[in-house]
Amino acid sequence: MNTKVRAERAEVSSLPALRLENEFISLSVLPEPGAKIFDLVWKPSGRQVLWQNPRVRPQAYPIESNFDNYWCGGWDEGFPTCDACEYNGESYPNLGELRSIRWTVESLGLSDGAPEALLSALGPITSVKALKKVTLRGRSVIVHYELTNIGPLPCDFIWGSHPALAVTAATVLHIPAETGIVQLSSSPVLGVPGQRYPWPMLETPAGTVDMSRVQDVRNGVFCGHFATGLWAGAYGVQFAGEDLGVVVRFSREQCPWLWLWLVYGGWRGYHHCIVEPWTSFPMSLADAVKNGTHQSLLPGRKFSTTINLSIRSGVEHWKTEHWHEELRRIEQHEP
Repeated sequence: MNTKVRAERAEVSSLPALRLENEFISLSVLPEPGAKIFDLVWKPSGRQVLWQNPRVRPQAYPIESNFDNYWCGGWDEGFPTCDACEYNGESYPNLGELRSIRWTVESLGLSDGAPEALLSALGPITSVKALKKVTLRGRSVIVHYELTNIGPLPCDFIWGSHPALAVTAATVLHIPAETGIVQLSSSPVLGVPGQRYPWPMLETPAGTVDMSRVQDVRNGVFCGHFATGLWAGAYGVQFAGEDLGVVVRFSREQCPWLWLWLVYGGWRGYHHCIVEPWTSFPMSLADAVKNGTHQSLLPGRKFSTTINLSIRSGVEHWKTEHWHEELRRIEQHEP
């Protein structure tokens, strides 16, 4: 086997792990907890793209636990809710029921020369079978998800992808949105709940804030905003000063909402950004059902979607318009 291209079993923090690696990228998938992608390294510079919690190591934890208290960082998914809620007589934990259970490794190896891992899980609360396939191809991480209703009744849900990005105060978020909506905020300097604004310029009592610019951890604030009116099924993150960026592609038809969880020191002292494609608004299944924005799977039907995270180098000279041109090319399926 080419030593630069591998798919093998490993260990992270005493937990089983699946290590995928090629010339450009190495990453680890943790079957427990939740088949999360824990680390994602751009090998040419050693840059860790995903945020990792400096105080919480990967560990198994009970399904009913508060996800935040066990969250080690990395890239997770949410199903059938994001916010904890009560629905149809069931209690769903935050980020849902699949983020803490042990997934089964169905296969691990090379597919057409690309490292690939396939995992599966059965919903302990909802009657679904979940599949997650992670493939490394060139400079891209391709994650394909499938959820099949194996029960006798319809299954209501919302679904989202939750990649925590390791940012600095120089990072820029290139979001192809028309409108921002403040859902929650620790301070009026990041808006007030319910406020709508033309993305990315937010009017606050302290003046106009460019929400595309990541703030310093010492600012001691955090917020959760929605970005909507998307004109592309992709967004970019520019690690300014590092000549590096990422582009995350998703289906705009399936996921018309981006949830922006922006933490600048004000939540538990952390510093990260999570830009999450979601099927629905708001972030609770119960509330989404009330709003009629949830999804529903009939018995035997399947929800499937793919997220593609590609790492770009040589982008230090790119300005906002260059990023927007790139996102438009992606939307138009241009090379």
